[in-house]
Parts: sequence; C-alpha cells; structure tokens
Amino acid sequence: MNANDNLADLISEETEFYWDDIKDDLPEYPTEVLIKIMVELGLYVNKALAREIAKRDDAVFYLRKLLQDGEHWRSSGPGDGWSPIHAIHILPLIKNNESFELLLDIIRYHEEDLGDWLTEGVAGLLVAFGEDFIEPIKEFTTDETLETFVRSAATNALVALGKKFPLHQTDIKQHLTKLLKNTQDGTFAGLVADDLASFHDPSVMPDIHRAFEDGIIDDPFVQEEELEDVVNGGYSDMDAEEFVRNTEDPLNHFSRENIERLHEINYEDKDEEDEEYDEDEEDDEFEEELDSVLKDDYSEPARKEIKHKEKKVGRNEPCPCGSGKKYKKCCMGKEKS
Repeated sequence: MNANDNLADLISEETEFYWDDIKDDLPEYPTEVLIKIMVELGLYVNKALAREIAKRDDAVFYLRKLLQDGEHWRSSGPGDGWSPIHAIHILPLIKNNESFELLLDIIRYHEEDLGDWLTEGVAGLLVAFGEDFIEPIKEFTTDETLETFVRSAATNALVALGKKFPLHQTDIKQHLTKLLKNTQDGTFAGLVADDLASFHDPSVMPDIHRAFEDGIIDDPFVQEEELEDVVNGGYSDMDAEEFVRNTEDPLNHFSRENIERLHEINYEDKDEEDEEYDEDEEDDEFEEELDSVLKDDYSEPARKEIKHKEKKVGRNEPCPCGSGKKYKKCCMGKEKS
C-alpha cells in the first residue's frame, strides 16, 4: 500500500495515536481491540486498519455491536460519529451473506442517521457485493414498507450492476419495470423510471409513458420529456459519472484523498478556531509569567530567561515528562498546577 495512504501524519496530529507505534501489531490484536482503535481514530482510519478488520472471521459480530449502539451514531459520541460510516464501508470488503444482511438492516433502520450517505454512497456499497447479490438486492427493492430513498438506493445499485454485468441487464430492466407498474409510491415510481431511462433503451419508453398516463408517477421533479431525452442519450455524462461513483471500491473511502476531503468539510473551520485559541492562550500565559516577574522586581537576566520560555513544546510532540503521550494529552496546561 502507498505509504501516503497510511495517514500517519493526520493520525499523529488529530488523534492520541502514532501510526508507526501500532501498525506492526495490528495482526496480533483481537478484533474487539481493532474496532476500539477504529473508534478512537475518529475520521482518520486508513486502508490498512480497514483491511485488517475485514479479514477477521468475527468482524461482523463486532461491527454489528458498534452499529447497534446509538451512541456511535452521534457526532458528540465516540469517534465523533465516524465509526458507523467506516463500518458500513468495511462490510462490502467482507462480502458474505452475514455482512450483506447487516448492511441491509442498517440502510433499512438508520436512513435518518445515514443522511447524505444514503443517497450518495449506499448504492455503491451494495454494488460492491457483486454479481452474486443481484437477486437479494432485487428482493429488497420489492419491500413497499421501505422509505422511498432507501429503495431507490437499491434500484440505483441494480442499474450499476446491470451495466457492469450485461448478462443480467435484461432481467434487471424487467424487474424495474415491474416495480414501476406495481408501486403505490409516486415519488419512487419517478425514481425507478429515471433508473430505467438511464439504460438508454427505447424499449422501456412505452411503460414509462403509461406510468405517466395512469398517474403512477407523481413527482414534480420527474418530467416525461426529460426521461425521453435520457433514453435517447441525453445526460450521458451524468450517467457515466454516476456509474463510476456506484462502482467505486469501498476501500477508497479510507484513502488519503477522501479523508482529507472529509476533514476539510467537517473540521477546517474548527482547526482555524483551535489554532487561534492556542495562540491566544500561549500569549496570555506568557504575559502572566512576565507580569509576575516584573512585579517581583526580578533582575534583567531573569526577565530574559522568562522570555526564552516563550518557545513552547508543540501540542502534538511527545511530552517532555517522558510519559510517551502527546504533550496535549499529558502535561499541557498542568505545568503551573
């Protein structure tokens, strides 16, 4: 693996861990400990840890425990709420029936917790399970009790699987057409019609026209003329982008590029605030020390000694006390106590 993807610098800066201190021991750790490390790392989980967890025979057991714990879904909870997102990206790496059923349970019962991940990422996770899981995904889409966009994520996955494995394409189009005819959900009908149109197959248009005529499609955002344009090759660039997104390797979630993107979205403003706070705090501490020296009428050499102390240990550097912990997690702020 590219050393750059180890995220060693981010792990050092943003967590209590040093990657070089734990990487060689990962194979020796029990799965439960690996999961705890994943939680403690928050956003900054790399490919190596994800792969190691996915290898374990008992991985699904511990991932299920994590995903069923509501505390882990909260941004104020363990790992800032990132561990469930990491967990659902590890499940397709395991790629067995148990991990597949667990993913279905999560998208069935945690659609609100998933938020944008549901519409942007879940289809790709289902696709990653591969050709052997087309039938179970089809069965999942027939459940009318599912929330509209949960079902739509699964039909999006079927479209990508149909394009990736052309031998299944006719069967998948027939399945989507049946869903279109039988659904009582007007919004879902519009989404399925859009899925059908994305195959660019004119033979699906009569069924789409009929769905509009019969009032099955009831969604102001889905226009009959636009779907006809899609069938005839319009918006092909958008279809291509969606296919690439829905066939991406789930392991890329743990890439440096993606983790840095998520960091920028979620923490960039906070980092700037923390940096300003740290600088202000250090300035205040130095002024207090200097005032104390001046009040006690110290000599000029003593004043110079205090000024020299302005150079402080970095927050993420090893603590001078020798504990092995980072300064910010050990003696920072305790020197005067």
